Amino acid sequence: MSRISRAAAILDAAERWKQRCLIDGGSLLGQERLWTSEHFGELQTYFVEQPDETRNRSFLEKLRDQLAPAPPEAKRLWAEMTWVYYLIVNSVSGVTKLDRIRTVWEWSETALPEDHWALAGDILDRGIVHPGRGYSGHQWREYRFVVRMMLDWCGRSADERESLLHDPWRFAEYLDGQGDRRRQIRHALLYLLFPDKFEPIMTPQHKHQIVKAYGDGSDGLPDSGEADLIRLDKALLEVRKRLGEERPGEEVSFYDEGMRSVWQPGAQEGGADGGRDVDDDGWYANRLGTVDSWVIAPGEGARLWAEFLEAGIAAIAWDGLGDLAEYESREAIHAALIADGAGENPTMQSLAAWEFVHEVAVGDIVLAKRGRSAILGWGTVTGDYVHDPERAEYRNTRPVEWHPCDAAIELRSQITTKTLTRFTPYKPWLRCVFESMDAGTGGAGRDDESTDHESYDLAEAVSDLFLEEVQLGRMVDAIALRKNLILQGPPGVGKTFIARRIAWCLMGCKDSSAIEMVQFHQSYAYEDFVQGWRPTATGGFELRSGVFLDFCKRAEAGGDRHYVFIIDEINRGNLSRIFGELLMLLEADKRGRDFAIPLTYSPVGERFAIPANVHVLGLMNTADRSLAIVDYALRRRFAFESLKPAFSTRQFREHLLEADLDTGLVDRIVRNMSELNERIRGDKDLGPGFEIGHSYFVPEESADEEWYLNTVETQIAPLLREYWFDKPEQVDELVEKLRR
Repeated sequence: MSRISRAAAILDAAERWKQRCLIDGGSLLGQERLWTSEHFGELQTYFVEQPDETRNRSFLEKLRDQLAPAPPEAKRLWAEMTWVYYLIVNSVSGVTKLDRIRTVWEWSETALPEDHWALAGDILDRGIVHPGRGYSGHQWREYRFVVRMMLDWCGRSADERESLLHDPWRFAEYLDGQGDRRRQIRHALLYLLFPDKFEPIMTPQHKHQIVKAYGDGSDGLPDSGEADLIRLDKALLEVRKRLGEERPGEEVSFYDEGMRSVWQPGAQEGGADGGRDVDDDGWYANRLGTVDSWVIAPGEGARLWAEFLEAGIAAIAWDGLGDLAEYESREAIHAALIADGAGENPTMQSLAAWEFVHEVAVGDIVLAKRGRSAILGWGTVTGDYVHDPERAEYRNTRPVEWHPCDAAIELRSQITTKTLTRFTPYKPWLRCVFESMDAGTGGAGRDDESTDHESYDLAEAVSDLFLEEVQLGRMVDAIALRKNLILQGPPGVGKTFIARRIAWCLMGCKDSSAIEMVQFHQSYAYEDFVQGWRPTATGGFELRSGVFLDFCKRAEAGGDRHYVFIIDEINRGNLSRIFGELLMLLEADKRGRDFAIPLTYSPVGERFAIPANVHVLGLMNTADRSLAIVDYALRRRFAFESLKPAFSTRQFREHLLEADLDTGLVDRIVRNMSELNERIRGDKDLGPGFEIGHSYFVPEESADEEWYLNTVETQIAPLLREYWFDKPEQVDELVEKLRR
């Protein structure tokens, strides 16, 4: 039996979907008939039979164009298929799942039903399994399988459908007869529909490894190669039955660290299970009991943390609303926030305000965060909500007994920007943070606390960036082969942020000791960069190595490790003067001692070469009018990659939604900045190199209408006034449009 406790809500939802859609042919989210031959036929026509094989576009962008001529019912059906597709997945957040469902649903020019049970957090936020990157990378194949299967399913009689749904093994045979047995959604559907017979495991390789490790050898399966899937599933069921008899009352998960080490020795904890340890529930009960846990922001940048500690309180703002306890419902707070200028749909703000007053309870645990990447301490709520009008700000308070950390706990992965968030469901995260605090370490979630060299690859890098893996891979390949790469782009596209991740990908780990960074400027010289005579305290001069020469010596002693030297604003300096004779040595085929040359200030007989393991990564701002074009001698020694604003990308939108911005504000940012950049691109005196990047709108703290308007006034407007310094009326018009 595979009914693990954390899957209860998901399996209940799957049962309701089975009845409403697979059996009745109705709609999951509405009252119409969607899961029918007619509408799957439309998806067959517009999606399956008209594949979009263009490159450099996301799956969602292609799908939008493919479904554009389809009837609205077909689009709503696809949105419900999206719900099924992500139901089992725990590697995509609930906010992202909801946004993808909403996006496709609203292509039908119909609003997604609000407060629907199928879209609730206890269903979308949880998930059961991490299916791996292939599930996302080949989702068009997964959806194609579902469309074809459902077209066949809807053509069968009601009696035959009922019969198949009452026989797990016949249903499995039915799925395997649909033409593509390699599809991962085959395993997901079988578990969702028959959790007593099938495992929440989406790769046959893992199933095979488990059977071979835990089986008794009587299954008759080959030691390697492709096995019959149904035979494999039956063998796995026998393994579970036997383990259930050996471990009565114990909840068995094959992705638990202890069990996985048996069938996949050397694997990191997590993998396809997303790293959820079944012992985390027990840890939580022993450490924290039955109370809820919350994460709160002590003001922007944690500026009120010292005050929280001194006064023994936690507090939130929204002072314009007065006493929050006087509002009878969350909806009343929501309306008051809108009236107070918090935006068109301050969903997250109203939820935080309501929860602070009515959901946070005496005895609950609260953790204080700084930004999205650090925990400052934890405390216990000791009293009820109090509105304190005597306070200058943050007048909504709760008494808390705080326990500050000796040093901030730096988080490996960023968390939400929301002012107040219930973190009770995230027990593995809480366990990791509390264990770091108990141990007095300054990091949480590291693979190895004793080293700063966490493993790092393209997949992890892409999760932090608004780039497709293909583009990032091209950059890493370029700097690996050419040794030198320049990232060029307008302000705010994340050049510095991306540069470090390129370096880590090249190294295969987060090795800060192998990275050096400098910024060129108009006074920067050869003597600073390579070597030069410097005055001493005694009035004389000494020959001193520059930062690049020292870096090369470190790299030469580092063996085969990759070293990356990052140069910010590389086009601000006089490059010929700074590099001098090193221009020749920069070339990929001029590395090593065979090409060593004497330096300008070197003693007679001393020669220098750039080691083969040194890579130079330059960053170039294309919007700086004061800079000259990079000369050809340097340009031909570097590969170049252009970065563009990411406002229109799926990753940027999902990042803002996961940072708890309301949907209306996200739409405004994407629309307003895309239109502004279109205006900049079309200006003959500016062009693409002067577009405004997305980094201006990546919040570190909770973000709302006020944050957006402040960003426009303090960062975007001054830049526009510099661009169009001779057209102030045009700038005023553009800024006013951004405010709307």
